[in-house]
Amino acid sequence: MAGETDLHKTLKKEACRWLFRMGYRCIAAEVRLKPLGIIDAVGTGVFRPWHNYICAPRELPQVCFIECKASRADFLRDQSNDGQMLLSMMERKGNLKRGKRRRARRPSLRQCIGLGKFKSCLLQPMANLHYILAPAGMIQKKELAPRWGLLSFGEGGINVVVRAEWQEIARCEYVESAIARTLTGDIYRADDRAIGSVNREIFAQQQQLAERIRALKPLLLDPEKEAVREANELRSPTSLRRP
Repeated sequence: MAGETDLHKTLKKEACRWLFRMGYRCIAAEVRLKPLGIIDAVGTGVFRPWHNYICAPRELPQVCFIECKASRADFLRDQSNDGQMLLSMMERKGNLKRGKRRRARRPSLRQCIGLGKFKSCLLQPMANLHYILAPAGMIQKKELAPRWGLLSFGEGGINVVVRAEWQEIARCEYVESAIARTLTGDIYRADDRAIGSVNREIFAQQQQLAERIRALKPLLLDPEKEAVREANELRSPTSLRRP
């Protein structure tokens, strides 16, 4: 992303590695999910009985969101006050009433506008687990949004500071389709970058060839000197010899 710091890029890479170590197999970074926006790291997977997050005796699909925060300002930007949450809940209630009267139309998704990303993820549930990944010591436990967990990144890697609370409602198929779109877009963008690099290399070679052509000086022949040279060649003993 434009204007992204090196620390934020590192946090996203470490978040994806952590998701893989935890058993998630469908993983991507910078996944766009409407109406939440872009989630820094997303992982989905189906976990065996007793090996899932809540130790359920059955196979359980899980969806995990990780938001990476490289600075305090970035963390506070996604916070929201209780008044905005109350307003969003009132709008949600109105959308539900309108949805009952108009079954053919879906309720509006504008009920999250103005909320920070932390509470928007709770108001529009799409994942079972929500984590914040930040450098060690930057965020305190009391500053976390409800149900969100905290991961700290330091010299020893990622450590779990606060375990996220399980949220039963999730949209695994929708999230996996968004991951597929993200990975497909990355492939196309990678091809564009590769083609661009080849074009730049060809253009550089053409520039070098043009410089060499411009450096060549044309050879001007003097007619008199050329006639004398040809006469000398005819008079030479080698030219008189019969083949």
